Amino acid sequence: MSAIARKSLETFVVRGLSLASALVLGIVIARLLGPYGKGLYAYVIVVLTLMTTLAAGQSSAIAWQLVKGRQPPREVYSALLRTIAVFAIPTATVLIAIGVAVPSQRVLLPVAAALPFALYGALANGFFLSASDVRSGNIQTLVLALVSLLSVPVLFAHGGLDGVLIVWVASYAAAAVSSMIRMRPYLARPALEKTEYPFKQQLLFGIKTALNALVEELNIRIDIFLVLLILGAGALGVYSLGIGIASLLWQLSRPIATAAFGRIGSSSEADSAELTARCMRHSLAFVAATAAVAFVVAPMLIVPIYGAPFAAAGNVLRMLLPGIVAYCLMPLLATFFTQQLGRPSIPLALSSISTVICAAATAALLPRYGIIAGAAATSASYVTAVAIGAALFVRRTGISPGALFILNGDDLRRYAQLFTAAATRVRSIRRMILAALH
Repeated sequence: MSAIARKSLETFVVRGLSLASALVLGIVIARLLGPYGKGLYAYVIVVLTLMTTLAAGQSSAIAWQLVKGRQPPREVYSALLRTIAVFAIPTATVLIAIGVAVPSQRVLLPVAAALPFALYGALANGFFLSASDVRSGNIQTLVLALVSLLSVPVLFAHGGLDGVLIVWVASYAAAAVSSMIRMRPYLARPALEKTEYPFKQQLLFGIKTALNALVEELNIRIDIFLVLLILGAGALGVYSLGIGIASLLWQLSRPIATAAFGRIGSSSEADSAELTARCMRHSLAFVAATAAVAFVVAPMLIVPIYGAPFAAAGNVLRMLLPGIVAYCLMPLLATFFTQQLGRPSIPLALSSISTVICAAATAALLPRYGIIAGAAATSASYVTAVAIGAALFVRRTGISPGALFILNGDDLRRYAQLFTAAATRVRSIRRMILAALH
């Protein structure tokens, strides 16, 4: 098994556990707090995600400094801490002021509390990914998921949404502490080169990629804000369930992008392009197959699991699936354009196009057609952005479109070998168990 395949498998397992914990928590919240409570919980998560989009840009800047810029790890880390302070203090202050002044926005107070921890965890990933150290990032993800599950007993103990949000903040704090511990070996490494302005360099590069991350996050979340604004928190609770289930499928492809991140940035352009194309077609095949199953099965399970008030989420899910399948390729394209070519403006343009399409179509259709319109607009915007990005990638690299989307004979042979090895291992374990029983 190749290094990327092994790291992808490890990340897939961790992501699977994380998604399972989120699914369990989402079911409990939906059952005990209803659509309104679930809508508020979704709103809090979206706001924190938007606030931490800076971290996505700075994380890419950190990886670029360490790999391409060969900067001293301690100076890069010092710049990381300054970046958190520069952004977190004023942003948290604004969130607290709004939460205190506007009673309906009181849920922004836990967002302010979680923000510095979330920023640290996201920026630390820049160190981990630069060294292809997916395990440290996986540990952070696992800690976040396991601590968040404490919300389940809190809810059954009648802790309500306030109790859930307290645990939510604690989960980010615990994940940040785990990342601090894993960071120590990196800070002990010797410097290869030196710059007088690592903070300025990190900030300027990070702003470019952060702008892209912000627009991309708006692209992913703009429909949520419009549903809340136009139809209210109850409708958002139903809509967020559909989009949440669909997003689980997208997250399943992230292990491949995470495992390949370091090599896409550090390899030659030709090798990086070939690796990107290979990862894209494997991601597409995996997510498309899973989406086909979800299209049939998931809507039938929504009412038995979540309750009758969430029945409409099934149609939302089905409408989102084409866009989710397409958008699983965007992280790989963005990594190639940003980390290999040093051109974050390309992903920024793609996300901007998608955001405009999504916002305009959702705002126009939502009042008449309801939440299904938001799902249709989102799906169409994702497909459009990925199609343009793939065309730009093909023109730059000369790789054929088929190499991006279709598994070849060598890919199928590798899967056959993998399944054969897995079957052999299962038979071996079975024989060992039977021998032990006798």
